[in-house]
Amino acid sequence: MFRVLLAGVALAAIASGAQAAPTTKKPRPPTSVEILNQRTLKLESFSIAAANKPDKLLAKLAKPIPGGAKAKLKIGGAKGCAFVATWKFEDAGDQAEVDLCNDPKIVLTD
Repeated sequence: MFRVLLAGVALAAIASGAQAAPTTKKPRPPTSVEILNQRTLKLESFSIAAANKPDKLLAKLAKPIPGGAKAKLKIGGAKGCAFVATWKFEDAGDQAEVDLCNDPKIVLTD
């Protein structure tokens, strides 16, 4: 009887704690980014740089994107997840820091 109880306790311990802890994947830098222009105005320029080197561009828009359109930029030499995106519309421009490892998409809206 003692062996049965010991076996039951061992099985319960194995079932509850023996599961391997889930491994978290290390985020990978993106190889490209999708830009979606949801404004009615034309996106005249767009560029991506590493957050720690904002003066060194990794990708730049070749031609303007009309309102409602999208484009895909290849990012060369990306290391890490944090980037600085800089954009200019017909009426205004801005920049922001973005994390592109989990979602390599930037949506520009009003």
